[in-house]
Amino acid sequence: MISLIIPVYNKAPFLKRCLDSVVNQTNTKMQVIMVDDASTDGSGEICDSYAEKYGWEVYHKKKNAGVSASRNFGMSKATGDYIAFLDADDALTNDAIEVMTQMERFDYNAIQFGQYRYMHGPNFKPVRRCAPSKFYGLDFTPAYTSMVWNKIYKKSFLDRNKIKFKEGMTFGEDELFNAECILANRGLFHAPQVLMRHYLDDNNSICRGGMCKEYLEGLDKELQKLRAKQKDPERFGWIDWAIKRNYDKDIFQRFGVGTREIGKYDIVYFLKDTPDNAELRYSLRSVAENLKHRKVWFYGGCPGGLKPDGSVRVLQGSPTKWQNVRNMMMLVCKNDNITEDFWLFNDDFFVLKPMSEDMPVQYDGTLSEKIATTEERRGKSIDWTRRLRKLQELLTKAGKPELNYAVHKPMLINRKKMLEVLEKYPYEPMVRALYGNYWELGGVDSPDKKVMKRHITGLSDKVKDWDFVSTSDASFSNGNIGEWLRDRFNRPSRFERKS
Repeated sequence: MISLIIPVYNKAPFLKRCLDSVVNQTNTKMQVIMVDDASTDGSGEICDSYAEKYGWEVYHKKKNAGVSASRNFGMSKATGDYIAFLDADDALTNDAIEVMTQMERFDYNAIQFGQYRYMHGPNFKPVRRCAPSKFYGLDFTPAYTSMVWNKIYKKSFLDRNKIKFKEGMTFGEDELFNAECILANRGLFHAPQVLMRHYLDDNNSICRGGMCKEYLEGLDKELQKLRAKQKDPERFGWIDWAIKRNYDKDIFQRFGVGTREIGKYDIVYFLKDTPDNAELRYSLRSVAENLKHRKVWFYGGCPGGLKPDGSVRVLQGSPTKWQNVRNMMMLVCKNDNITEDFWLFNDDFFVLKPMSEDMPVQYDGTLSEKIATTEERRGKSIDWTRRLRKLQELLTKAGKPELNYAVHKPMLINRKKMLEVLEKYPYEPMVRALYGNYWELGGVDSPDKKVMKRHITGLSDKVKDWDFVSTSDASFSNGNIGEWLRDRFNRPSRFERKS
């Protein structure tokens, strides 16, 4: 049996529409509980008339205590196997209770249904809202999970997990309730049927007037508390995603709630299309946590499962990697939507601690020193040595210093200055070092932290003082530095697409 709980507070203009939809059910075997929260507009009398005529239960509270208290009171009176909630300004489709009762055989703890949304206007036209029918785990949950009026809940599940509505909340009590249910159940089932009629004609609703920053911050605070209780990484990840989803909503942005602290500069990655790029995923997590920034852009391609702030696909058909890099750099420098100065990142960069957005450019000794070291380790004839010598000759002719700019550290680049260098030297492959030396940026002498080895002795003691680290494919996938990074940045970032 279904226990249908209807909290009522000053909804007289809409209440008969709601209660008539219950009367007209094809299956009327249910427990109907109306909780009048000290209404003053005649809603209580309407409830009494329906209770007397149809044998429903009605309870009148002497003092208004809010919808959470009304729902909790109704739950305390419920005797059905499942509990459903119906707002007093909404309605059910005629077969809603019959379908809910049939769903009991699937034995789900929480079931969500589709809805018809009747948009506000002189002529109401329903818009159907539904999601594909299946059980959604914590890796992804469908839209409209924050409402309680489009779901049924197994009473024994709620009792066992001691899930109730947070009393005293003016807004978002249903979202918090559902978050607890979804985390305890590790997801929810979405049924294919559309059973709810959600009307948007009540101008006294908080969502359509009377919203304030305090209400939104109150919900965010409670979700953050719930987040702090989580130990399981999967649950932690889901609540992080749920909180971020709120921050992305128009109403949260309008009141500036949860908006991340915006820095001065965009970040640009040069990438290829791949089904997955784990290094990039963890690099983005490190950026989101430790480097204040504006937008993050992908140039070239967009690896699967990731969603940057901006993405420009570039055909990478040049015969060499450096030509592809130059082409993408040229396009970035001509894009006025990117900040005039931007950080250039590689997909294997990791920011290990909070960094100032005004951190200086870093270099790695002189070109002469780098050439000598490279020739000693790898020989004089390799392509890398030839490139270094060619760059040294170019800089000498131009009367420029010859610092070697660390290619495994982020570099702050000015679009106009980089464009001038690219156009003046169209065949120079080492654009970072060329840019830094040509404009005599100077900076801080800091060796690259490029980790090639799969195992580093005393890793945890060493990395605690590092600002950045860069990995190789092998060291990230199979090395202890990769294991350390995956453990260090184990929370999904705002760039990870749920699918």
